[in-house]
Amino acid sequence: KLISAFPPPMHYSESPFGVGKSGVGYVASAEHGPEGTHLGPQNIYVFHDLDKAEEYAKKAGKPLFIDFTVHNCVNCRKMEQSVWGEPGILEMLRDKVVIASLYVDERTTLPVEEQIEVIYPGTGQKVKLKTVGDKWTAKQVIDYGVTSQPYYRMKHIDGTHLNIGSASFESHRDPKKFKQWLEDGIKLFEESKK
Repeated sequence: KLISAFPPPMHYSESPFGVGKSGVGYVASAEHGPEGTHLGPQNIYVFHDLDKAEEYAKKAGKPLFIDFTVHNCVNCRKMEQSVWGEPGILEMLRDKVVIASLYVDERTTLPVEEQIEVIYPGTGQKVKLKTVGDKWTAKQVIDYGVTSQPYYRMKHIDGTHLNIGSASFESHRDPKKFKQWLEDGIKLFEESKK
């Protein structure tokens, strides 16, 4: 765990389970995750598209876990490797929530119709969205007023935020704190469904 955040995580690899292995026996869910997902940290299937994640969360009846992250971020990898994989946390992330990992540095060009200009609140700064990363950066800044990663929020399937605040590396790198934050969100979600 001491150096796990420095090399690229296994899910970035061409063969995360080793050459010729499919992951059967390593992943508790199906060999292929829900449509639109990708193999993410701790072999959990995650969405990289927020709309698809929201749609699937509604269908699955689970809260949405939004993960604002960066490809080259030591603190993001520390959370994924040293906190997400802890007993109790791993099971909740894998089975109780739908994860949308939104990379704010993703360089993929947005479709032309999504290349819009937005204005950041507070500063009045105008920004033209050109890449997928620009889109997720704008989402994080406009909706939450935050630019640091990793940054986590949980939402209800109706689109409202679960009233548990946010989690980040600074505030929740202790697995006990992160686990409590997740448990509080899931409990609140379940109570609101009654």
